[in-house]
Amino acid sequence: MPHYTIGYHDSQENLYEICEYAQDSYEAIQHAIEDVPELQAHPHAVHRCTNESGLDYVRQSGSLIDA
Repeated sequence: MPHYTIGYHDSQENLYEICEYAQDSYEAIQHAIEDVPELQAHPHAVHRCTNESGLDYVRQSGSLIDA
């Protein structure tokens, strides 16, 4: 199952991240909202969802740009 990192902020604009395993980014965000009380009250505070499993694949493959 893919690993996602969800970035969000609180009411003082402090930035946080939570990691979730999910089938897709929508499901990962829904899990984060369930797990973080701040997001339950303010789900719009999510500003990023990154598929870390996909990034690991790209890192292992090397550069995708030929120089």
